[in-house]
Amino acid sequence: MTITAPQLAHAPALPPGASFILEPIPGSKKSGYEFLILQPPGRTLKKYIFIQDDANFLPKVLDKFLREFADSTAGINIQANTQGKRTLFQTAMDLYKVYGFWYFQWKLRGLLFNKLRARLINGLLGSTKRCYTVAAVAKKYGVPVHRTDDVNSESFRSMLRSFGVEFIVSISGTQLYKKDLRQQTPFGIVNCHGALLPKYRGLMPSFWTLANGERWGGSSVHFVDRKLDNGPIVVQRKYRIWPHDTLEDIMARSKDIAAEAIIECVRLVEAGEPPLTANPESEMTHFAMPTAEDVRRFRQHGHRFR
Repeated sequence: MTITAPQLAHAPALPPGASFILEPIPGSKKSGYEFLILQPPGRTLKKYIFIQDDANFLPKVLDKFLREFADSTAGINIQANTQGKRTLFQTAMDLYKVYGFWYFQWKLRGLLFNKLRARLINGLLGSTKRCYTVAAVAKKYGVPVHRTDDVNSESFRSMLRSFGVEFIVSISGTQLYKKDLRQQTPFGIVNCHGALLPKYRGLMPSFWTLANGERWGGSSVHFVDRKLDNGPIVVQRKYRIWPHDTLEDIMARSKDIAAEAIIECVRLVEAGEPPLTANPESEMTHFAMPTAEDVRRFRQHGHRFR
């Protein structure tokens, strides 16, 4: 079944953040946003995953997700480790300036070592006792991986339609999801962001919570609309921040609770009428790539990178 939006010229006024409203299909109703919601008792949705090509924290997150939902997951798109509109090289150079030589080379060595271990242990030896990349986790659960530089392209969207994808979960995804993609995904796209939205939208939220001396951090799972880190929140989890916490500590903690939050979100969506909490732009803060002065503030609060 093809889902189409009504002609906007004849549609009622749209709620803030919405650029279209979908017409209900059997068992669903309008949400007031750019997605439908199931009516209780709900049902299993055909899902698809967008995930960053991380070889440190995200393999564990994906493993927890697929342990619950592999049977209803049509595939996985692995996205590049970029920040915003930067290329991979530009991202690496900007992170080098923020992290400094020692932390940057330690992170890079860990990434390359895990990819090597994935090739040897998960690939050649065929062991999945521990998976070192998200691709290895996908293989463990028999979920296909599909590569593309642009998930908004017509060819990729056509593939999603052929799979009957109804709901997309973005786990630290690095691409923007445009109107055509959102419009063909009737039950929406949810994204996991490592902060307590509406605060700390944008890049590197774990760094910024430490640089600003916050006592609490968290993860939010929210529906995607046309603006970055916008859209109503379904689940939020928070954790305490201590002065001795490092950036590595906070990123690990954020990803741990993110896995739980994502699973809870999917269950709520599939049960029907999920709770939707406002994510108001009027209360947002937004952050970009840190500067040397931001790193000094980060250290002044007693934090280290590792």
